[in-house]
Amino acid sequence: MLRVLGFLVVATSLIACQQQPVVVATTVPIPTITTTPPPAATTTTSSITPDSPDAGCFGEEPPLVPSGFLGRFESENSDSQAIAGFNWSETGECAALTLSFRSEAGAPAVDPPEFRAEYLRHTAVIRLELGERVVESAVSEQALDTNLLESAFVAFEPAAGALVVDVHLAAGADVRVRPASSPARIIVEVEADGSPVSGTATIGEAVVLFAPASTMPPVLVQGYGRTGFEISATFVSSTRVLEEALFMDPSPTLWTAFEWPVRDFQPGPVSIRVGDAAPIEFVSQ
Repeated sequence: MLRVLGFLVVATSLIACQQQPVVVATTVPIPTITTTPPPAATTTTSSITPDSPDAGCFGEEPPLVPSGFLGRFESENSDSQAIAGFNWSETGECAALTLSFRSEAGAPAVDPPEFRAEYLRHTAVIRLELGERVVESAVSEQALDTNLLESAFVAFEPAAGALVVDVHLAAGADVRVRPASSPARIIVEVEADGSPVSGTATIGEAVVLFAPASTMPPVLVQGYGRTGFEISATFVSSTRVLEEALFMDPSPTLWTAFEWPVRDFQPGPVSIRVGDAAPIEFVSQ
């Protein structure tokens, strides 16, 4: 049995809006979350220093970037204890998603939580790794249904003991992430760059499976599955078939992150299937 290691993720916008058969017989209902847009920001603070800057339609600071590390925000006094919801908007070539937070008392939080942001361009995901103080989420997933933003997922990463938010993009884009205070928010801003997405994640009812960052060994099979389930995984190459049972640890959300490294296989066709997500296929070099 392979224990879960983990990753995960997701987020909302500055303007109001609306909020996938594994080899397991049980089906977990997906909650529908309705959120109220947070009030306008009164103060904004950021320590984000991205790579490869390219300013875009949202202004100069912080810069938009085409891929990779987006930045890190640290806070010693954050009162953010739970993700309260997502809001999003889209105008022309630009879209924005905002995560709002609440305090332990249930009121809107004032200061945003610590987080690390990365743009996983190979699988069209913006990932936010939240600090350990955020222990709950009122929403586990949200369809966004815009030209640039496809969906958002909140998952538990067992190795880190923390929540991650993944924002799945529907088109190639440059992105940036920034925190805002009073009320506490994390804002993801996206500007289309005219490129198509490639290697997107496949989404089932009980599993979200990422396209691997590398098609050469070792390959890291990653994604998230429904909390509390044991999910079958199969890796088929030209020379061998590997099978694993991945158990999704208990989680504050419906999703738990998994990570399965596959190290030894020969070049040639590869097919990866995890639970009910559509298989990911490629030719290893």
